[in-house]
Amino acid sequence: MSKTKRVWTIIGAVFAIQTALFLMIIPEIAFLLIAAFVGLWLTFYGLKYLIYYMTHAQHMVGGKWFLLLGLLMFDMGMFATLLIDQVQMIMIIYVVAAHFVAAVLNFARAYSNKGDGNPGWKIDLAQGIGNISQVVLCLVFINYVEVPVFIYCSGVIYSSILNIITACKKTAIVYVQ
Repeated sequence: MSKTKRVWTIIGAVFAIQTALFLMIIPEIAFLLIAAFVGLWLTFYGLKYLIYYMTHAQHMVGGKWFLLLGLLMFDMGMFATLLIDQVQMIMIIYVVAAHFVAAVLNFARAYSNKGDGNPGWKIDLAQGIGNISQVVLCLVFINYVEVPVFIYCSGVIYSSILNIITACKKTAIVYVQ
């Protein structure tokens, strides 16, 4: 990781911590803000993948996955954005699904890194455990709007702290002879 990337990672993590602390103060409004953010984020990334498919991936092997992923994310984002003020349960399920996918990817990365002898597997395992605990707590308290907001914000703080730790670690330089 370059020095510039480290600085931007730390700045982004500090901003995320401040935003999460602010959202914990106002959980009723915070739920709508988180729902809007998730909906717009899914829509944006869906459009990004669709544009990537149209410009590059349609001629690649396996490029249709970008089309399917883009359509799915765009559809979920538009659906979530349209239902921000009507159905809170759907938004909680979206957040739970995102954390579940992130946890599975963290566990897979930790397993792969441990097999390669990389010492960074512990941070990936910690992030996976944190994401799974968020999923479980959100599902237990799914009927209360305030509790998932606190859980989500604490997860943002947790992930941001791990990002700061990762940015401050020295990276190994591999020399090819």
